[in-house]
Amino acid sequence: MASTTERIQTNSDRNSLLLSILSETDHAKPSLQQHELYLGDLERQLADATKWVKEVDKRRQKELKEHMNYRDSVVKRFAYKVSGNKDKFEEKAAKEERDYFDALQDEHKAKEQEKTLKALLEAAMAHRTELQGMISRHNSAQHDLDTMYDAIFDGPTPDFPEEDSKEQVAKEALQAYHDAKVRAEGEIEVIKTLGEVMRRMDEALYHIEDALGHSRMDMFGGGTIMDMMERSALHKAELAIQEARRLMKQAQRQSKRQVTPLLPVHIASGSIMSDVVFDNIFTDMAFHDKIKASRAEVGRCRLDVECQLADARSRFQRQDQVVQEKAQALETARAELQHARELIFEQATTGAGSVKRDVDGPERE
Repeated sequence: MASTTERIQTNSDRNSLLLSILSETDHAKPSLQQHELYLGDLERQLADATKWVKEVDKRRQKELKEHMNYRDSVVKRFAYKVSGNKDKFEEKAAKEERDYFDALQDEHKAKEQEKTLKALLEAAMAHRTELQGMISRHNSAQHDLDTMYDAIFDGPTPDFPEEDSKEQVAKEALQAYHDAKVRAEGEIEVIKTLGEVMRRMDEALYHIEDALGHSRMDMFGGGTIMDMMERSALHKAELAIQEARRLMKQAQRQSKRQVTPLLPVHIASGSIMSDVVFDNIFTDMAFHDKIKASRAEVGRCRLDVECQLADARSRFQRQDQVVQEKAQALETARAELQHARELIFEQATTGAGSVKRDVDGPERE
């Protein structure tokens, strides 16, 4: 049976290689823990988006049928004309056309969201596979290292108590690093999500400005076309706000409620009565003011999100500093443990195996 000295000499190079692999893959496990939460959230969002696509597709088909029924019905048009209500027919036909247009927009938005979520999920699944591979490599290296050390330092080593204590310190340092890394990864996901919220808020403001432009033209006699374009822009703004609300809820879950809900926002919406039946300069001016009020609400809401994003970045910076400190502590603990074992290796290699020695102290017989 090989002596301790012979086993140390045989495994010296392998010991260095395995410790190098562990250092390279330490981050994989805490990263995967956070990534699994992100994946679960994406899967729930995709399920909701797929359900929404089916719902809006049914509504679009219904609105298309009603729109074509009015557009292509010669009998209805003639009946309205004979009864002297030709304008009412045109009004009804225009309403059906707008309803179909709105349903078409909803369907496009739903499919785009579903497409985006599928792409995000696919990328996240690929990253999970990568992390799982790193964890497998880490676990394999750890297993090989443990097996090697068990063979060399079977059980407690009374002759070298410092080796036992430093090993415990290294284990505790690794757990502290894992815990800090998980929290830092969580803040990164919050920052990403709040960034998406900001983009949705900017999108809403863009569409509101577009609606204001059409509203100004409407006040100067733009007519039904301007009404439709105005309502379309506001509808897009409302969709952007809805998406911002969804993302904000996601950020709340990721931050464990450190992020607060999106401030209340009301997007002005028109109606058939005001846009067509009672359409005049006064109703147009009143609605223009409502749109400006919506812009102000979105602006205030955006500012709040911007502040929360700054807070999340500050939290991450603080936590990242903790991660660096824990990583340094882990590196130091591993280095000290490795140094202790190197001294034991050295003793055995130089034939001093019978000498008892404190790792940081003098030799003793």
